Parts: sequence; structure tokens; C-alpha cells
Amino acid sequence: MNRDLKAIRWFFRTQILKDPFNPGYATFKVTSKCNLRCTFCNPEYYNGELGVENTDTIKRIIDNLRDSSVVVLSFEGGEPTTRSDILDLLQYAHDGSFYVMLTTNGYKLNDENFLSKLSDKIDFLHYSIDEYHWNVKALENLCKFRNYGLKVNVQTVVTRYNLYKLEDKIRKVRECNYKILVLPAVDYPNAKVKLAPDNMELYKVLSELKKKYSSTLNNSWGFINALIGKVPKRLVSYAITIYPNGDLPYPDDMNGEIVGNLSQEKLDKILSSQKVKELRQKMLENQARFEYLHLQTASFNSISDLASYAAEMVKWRFTGRA
Repeated sequence: MNRDLKAIRWFFRTQILKDPFNPGYATFKVTSKCNLRCTFCNPEYYNGELGVENTDTIKRIIDNLRDSSVVVLSFEGGEPTTRSDILDLLQYAHDGSFYVMLTTNGYKLNDENFLSKLSDKIDFLHYSIDEYHWNVKALENLCKFRNYGLKVNVQTVVTRYNLYKLEDKIRKVRECNYKILVLPAVDYPNAKVKLAPDNMELYKVLSELKKKYSSTLNNSWGFINALIGKVPKRLVSYAITIYPNGDLPYPDDMNGEIVGNLSQEKLDKILSSQKVKELRQKMLENQARFEYLHLQTASFNSISDLASYAAEMVKWRFTGRA
């Protein structure tokens, strides 16, 4: 189905029919190998533990997502550009069924040949730039990606230690008419270093920055307000994570269980299983445990917030300017 029609259908089902379990966004971790070892990251996502599947398997997973409600397919990792077939996979997904994103730490973004082939295979480039990727200087040359027709959304991980450096980064991104998304570090259960910022402190900082840099800062007011509990009572689950082999942890990758494999079954079939229904009920009974999932989807908790967010993204899609 055409991706624009899918987006309209998704909106109708989630906002009009109030379906709280209709995923529109899929994080596809196409590899768990990475050239970096960031302290905020779950080791499973960079040490190769989750494996790397062959091209045909990845394409089969994409095929099993096409008829689902998923509108946005984000290629992540690990570092997805370590795959030699990444351009082929992006092209395969970018046939009109999905809005395609590539999230990278910049491993191959100095390769002119790679960049010249990238723009017609993705809708948005998510470039992770922060102290923990050791690439903050990349902000100085960020505008160069306009020469390749790329729409860049900088992703920056904020911790308790770099929270007050955010405004300098936002200014740099604004100079290029790009966007920036702030991702609060999450302390995974076995994390040796605690990096997660205080929610109230983060709320105060983001609130002020959103007022000053509204169209540049991609975090919605719904996301910001959710940091201090200002959210509707219902918990929604509009995002899913897919592992390299097609395994689907549900409801999320921190607290969930594997409920099926997308290299073998279509997403809709997996999500209609009794196991998934039981896990949804557990999530509703213990919402605090799923705070991370909740914050990631908080921007879709009201029609007004979703409308303002969508308006900015549509403008950016067609003009390339934030």
C-alpha cells in the first residue's frame, strides 16, 4: 500500500478508533555489530550478540512488514552502514510502502561515493552526534549534506553530564535548517555507569529550548510533558523493535518477550496472538515499568499534539527545511 495512504489509515485507527496497539514505527536493528562501544548503549546492540542475517533474510522481514500498519521503517543497529549491502536494503524498502530512515554514527558519511547514492534511497538521515559517539565536531560541517539532497535529523544522546550543552548543538543544527532530536540516556538493567538525566531537570531544559527553537527541536510537547507525568491516562504502544534475525520483542526491547519472528510470519499475524494480548494486559497493569516505551510514543497521545508534529514533518519532507 502507498505509504501516504498507510499513514492516513494509521491516523484513523489510532486517533479516531482509539486503537492503542497499532504500530506505526519500526526500529529495525539490521546488525548488532558496531565500530563503537558507547557507554549508554545496551551491549547486545554492538557486540554482535544478536547476529547479522544475510540479505535475503532481511528482505523477507521487510516483505512481512509491508502489509502491516508500519509507516516508518528505521534502519538501525549496531551500525547499519557496516553492512556491505545496506544501500541495497534501503532501496528495497524504499519502494513507496515506507518512509525510510537510516540511523548512523557517521561511520561512512565521509565516503563521497556512498553519500552520492544515499539520498534517493532514504527519506531522512538520522545522524547520531554527541560526546559519546566522539563526533561533536561533525556539527561544524553539518550543512555539507545539503549538497547531496539529504534531510538530516541529528540525534543527540543527553545524559546527566552533558544536559547543559544542548543549546549549542541546537544552534548549529538550526544554521543548516535541519532538525535535532534529543534522546535521554536510559540506564539498562545491567548498566555499570548511570547516565540517565533527572526527568525534572530534563523537562526544564527541553521546555525552554522548545520555546526558543520550536521547529528545530524535533521532540514534541507531548514527549516533553511526559517526562513529568503530564500524559493522558491511557498507555499507547505505537513502536516496535525488530532484531537482526527477525525476532520481535514485545512490548519493548527492555521488558518484553520474543513473541514471533518476522522472517517467518507477517507482523499482523504475530500481533494477533494470545501471547501478545497477555503481554499487553501486563503492560497496562504495570505502566510505570514501560515508561521508556511510553515516552517514545507520547507525541501520539493527542490529536492536537500529533497534528502539530505532523505539520512540521510534512513541511520538512517537501521543503527540506525546518
